[in-house]
Amino acid sequence: MKSQELKSISIKDNKNTIDPKKLKVDIYVPLDACACEWSQFMNRVFTVLTPYIKHINYDTKNLNSEEARQLNLHNISIVIDEQKKFSSSFTLKKELPKLLKTKGLI
Repeated sequence: MKSQELKSISIKDNKNTIDPKKLKVDIYVPLDACACEWSQFMNRVFTVLTPYIKHINYDTKNLNSEEARQLNLHNISIVIDEQKKFSSSFTLKKELPKLLKTKGLI
C-alpha cells in the first residue's frame, strides 16, 4: 500500500470512531500552560463524566486556540454538543443527566 492510501484509511478510521448518537463533550483548558493550572479541574470533570462515559465522546482542547476564541471562551470550560457551555464541574454534574435524557441516551 502507498503512503497516501494509508493516510486515507487512518483518517476514515478516526472519523468512524465518533458516534453521532453520543453526547459530544469538549473540555477547554490552557494546554500550553503548566498542567498544575488545570489538572484539578480535569479531575473534577472526569469524576462527573465517568458514570456516563459510554454515552459520551470527549476531547480535550486548547483554551488558547482559534476555536475557543470563536466560542468566546475565556476561562477553563466544558462545551457540550458545541452549544451548552459550563465553567464548573458542579454545574456540569447538575445538568449532564438532563442533557443525556433529552438526547435519549439514558
